[in-house]
Amino acid sequence: MLVEYAALWGVAGVVYEPETLRPVPSEHGERFTLVAYDDPRLPWTLACREVVTLHGCTAMDFEDLTQPAA
Repeated sequence: MLVEYAALWGVAGVVYEPETLRPVPSEHGERFTLVAYDDPRLPWTLACREVVTLHGCTAMDFEDLTQPAA
């Protein structure tokens, strides 16, 4: 897949409750919660992955990428 632009969106990680410092369960039972950079929970998130959004995606056949350019 070819991507024209990859924008930074936020992080995936464990969100903690500011008052108790206990982990907050994720909304859908996933291991990590997705938190945008403008989300007020960001300072209370222990991030383990960065999340990006992909724009202008074009599906490609891998065989096309191995052909020499003319």
